[in-house]
Amino acid sequence: MTAAVPANSPVDLARCEWEPIATPGAIQPHGALLTVVYDNGLIAHASANLEEVLGSTPASVLGQPIEKVIGSVSEIVQREILLPGSQPLQSSVQLRDPKGIPLQLHAFRSGRYVCIDIEAVHPTEERRHVGLAQSIIESFSAALTQNDLCKLAVRGLKEVTGYDRVMAYRFGEGGHGEVIAELCNPGIESYLGLRYPASDIPQIARALYLRQRVGSIGNSSYEPVPLFGHPELDDGVPLDLTHSNLRSVSPIHREYMRNMQTAASLTIGLADGERLWGMLVCHHSTPKVPEPEQRSNAGTIGQVVSLMLSSLGEAETARQKLKRQATLSVLVERLATQDTLTEAFAGASAELLELVDATGALVRLSGNVLRLGILPPPRVIERALAMAMPSSDADPLGVDDLGLRHPDLASCVADGSGVLVLPLASGGDDLIAWFRPEQHRTITWGGSPIDHATWDPAEGRMHPRASFATWKETVSGRSSSWTSADVSLALALRQEVAAEMAMRTSAELAKLRYYDPLTGLANRSLLQEELTALQTTSGPGASLLFLDLDGFKAVNDSMGHDIGDGLLIAVAQRLVNAVRPDDLVVRLGGDEFVVLCQGVDLVATKGLGERLRQVIDEPFEIAGHWCHVSASIGIADTFMLGDLDLVQAADIAMYAAKQDGGNRSQLFAPGLHEIAAQQVTFNHDLREALADDQFVLVYQPVFTLKPDGDVLNGFEALLRWEHPKNGTLSPDRFIPIAEKLGHIHPIGDWVLATAIRQALSFRTICPDLDLTIYVNVSPLQLAHPELVAGMREILQSVPTFPPQALCVEVTESFASDTIVVDALAEIRALGVRVAIDDFGTGFSSLSNLRRLPADKVKFDGTFLSELTTNGKSEGFFSILNQLIHSTNMTVVQEGIETQEQLDFVRAAGADMAQGFFLSLPLTVEDATQLTHEHGRRLLLK
Repeated sequence: MTAAVPANSPVDLARCEWEPIATPGAIQPHGALLTVVYDNGLIAHASANLEEVLGSTPASVLGQPIEKVIGSVSEIVQREILLPGSQPLQSSVQLRDPKGIPLQLHAFRSGRYVCIDIEAVHPTEERRHVGLAQSIIESFSAALTQNDLCKLAVRGLKEVTGYDRVMAYRFGEGGHGEVIAELCNPGIESYLGLRYPASDIPQIARALYLRQRVGSIGNSSYEPVPLFGHPELDDGVPLDLTHSNLRSVSPIHREYMRNMQTAASLTIGLADGERLWGMLVCHHSTPKVPEPEQRSNAGTIGQVVSLMLSSLGEAETARQKLKRQATLSVLVERLATQDTLTEAFAGASAELLELVDATGALVRLSGNVLRLGILPPPRVIERALAMAMPSSDADPLGVDDLGLRHPDLASCVADGSGVLVLPLASGGDDLIAWFRPEQHRTITWGGSPIDHATWDPAEGRMHPRASFATWKETVSGRSSSWTSADVSLALALRQEVAAEMAMRTSAELAKLRYYDPLTGLANRSLLQEELTALQTTSGPGASLLFLDLDGFKAVNDSMGHDIGDGLLIAVAQRLVNAVRPDDLVVRLGGDEFVVLCQGVDLVATKGLGERLRQVIDEPFEIAGHWCHVSASIGIADTFMLGDLDLVQAADIAMYAAKQDGGNRSQLFAPGLHEIAAQQVTFNHDLREALADDQFVLVYQPVFTLKPDGDVLNGFEALLRWEHPKNGTLSPDRFIPIAEKLGHIHPIGDWVLATAIRQALSFRTICPDLDLTIYVNVSPLQLAHPELVAGMREILQSVPTFPPQALCVEVTESFASDTIVVDALAEIRALGVRVAIDDFGTGFSSLSNLRRLPADKVKFDGTFLSELTTNGKSEGFFSILNQLIHSTNMTVVQEGIETQEQLDFVRAAGADMAQGFFLSLPLTVEDATQLTHEHGRRLLLK
């Protein structure tokens, strides 16, 4: 065979940003690397130290089939890594080196090659950290802020890795980083609170950490091991070793580590979405190579931290907004009660400044100028606003260095280094500008940020700084930064000002005739005039969207009319913000709204319908109460009406959307008119169904997952309507109509009473099974003030039935509503259990979930099907199970349809399961038989 040649030629390292850190052509010496040509399985590259690790020289393996070198495990490697369309590819099969030490393989793709890391696995005490990592991840549920999370992660990573120092490093303004959490061994100097320049971690390295989150250096003084390529199989393209655990690192970085007296490191990138948020960094004073399993556990910790960073950041912003919500409420009240808006702001000057934590503000409205608090000179303010003024419909513009950006505004620095400019929706020059003074700050750097590197002309390369002595810098000319909470509150104020200005128009008499006094929207009279005008003109066609709120009656009945009115106002505001300026938004009355659009095609109208559905489906906070409604939307177009008018056709389509479960839109079709006529008959049939015993229950088994055989846990009671003409109907055919027409409460009472009595019969067959009956409860039932009293009465009528054997289920999307949370708390006070149903399809976060009065979480089947299509699903799903278990709740997986899915959820840690694979819903007789069978099994154990 031809002699092996170097796989990559030397590269000029004069600039850090030019370094080929992903394609270094070498690896670290604590392992070996092979590459295989993807198409033919022949070895194309081998590291120079292959004989030390595998017992074969590079020259002897290059060009050979992979199975001749790795041996009996080659089929497993090929099956697991030689798969098209996956990047990166990973495998964890094992073999042994000539000394009998186990070797672990890690595989990934690089162009036309499959690369294989080969590392020794030393059976040390660090193996015990598998369970420790799981307990550390569970502890993260206690974090309320991103800093809390980082402190918990540092503590856990110190336990898992045993490195001398573990830090959490966060990137801030200008790309500079700061150590925000740290644990280190006694006698080691602390870096906590120190800032490091952005140049310490070049952009090319940051991009690499987004692609490969975990990197380690076993010895900062190592000599790189070159790679050799087969002359005919090496295509000359540098190997991308981004995903290699052995990738050699920059000599500049290794020198930087030695200057820090650090011999070994382990680094985990933390991402917030697609942005590198920071890093978890472990340092050791002596060489230390992490075990593959230890590195994997560290990576899992980093993955969970990244997953939680975004939601915790949003929660912190929400808490800041909540603290100042009362201030905004005072401002809004003043806007509504004063004769002019200028007088309103003058009377609430303290609140206006407090809203965004400013020391001064300038308000300009309709030519009137109001100056509040401490401000720069007027002429300077005008020049500053001329430079910083955004367009009237833009978001607020906030800067903290006005004088530094514009030297001719240097006189702004003392009283107005920071300015937040809010253009008002009225247009023109109307605005609110808040000011903050200069804030002198001292920043402590870990070494001078100025002398970060030196150039050695003899070597033709850079050397990193050698000193990390603390260096203090006094920063001036800047104010404190404007936060996302500041910007959000400013936008909320703009909406209130816009709404108030809309109410203060000169056409007050016209508004009394044509506008709804509660929401300020157009009313039925104005809509009718617009529709009449359409009929008398030959202009473009029109479309109409008819919206009816799902669940509004429950809010109005349980929280009172003040909250209900506030909700209608909030819905109106969202609708107005979601449509075009020329579209007409109408409140017909009650909880019914209409949007009239002219000159749009049907595709655009359907898109608008989906947008309106989404904005209504987001939760509302009204006077400190969270509530949730959705919208059933009917859409009609002038070209498909038949004998109907636009409103009638859209109304019929809306009822069809309501019948299909609500929270959706429906396009009008002629057949829907016939269906609408049938609704009258359907209403009568529902009234007769209870009296004539037309409802029945079927029972789907729920099983507890056990290693030695699954055990019957109970049954979910499912409602069916044996309609005398239409046959058996499932709940989705009639429950939305029953809710709309007010029949849901007697139906719900019947289901609850029947299910409890039947469950008592099942429990009598085998008391040791301790069976539970699961009953779905509508959000409308939970909103009814008599629900809990009625449930108590039903339980008392069956004294031998223990309340804890009843578990009521509520859909996740409604579970965080204030009224639902209060009702669930009262239900649990009876001893009844609560389950959050269809988890994974709604908007609840894990931080909300742990605060809910619930005992079980039922994962939706669609969630499972999506997870099992992803190779990373098992780890992610297992972490979700652990986090929910950390809240002392039980996990139930719904929708099990295959043996593969059952094995998947069992391995991931689910407690219970149900689905068609395990059992279809059963009649009373079949459910009784199943209970007898499981009772006999229990007796035989």
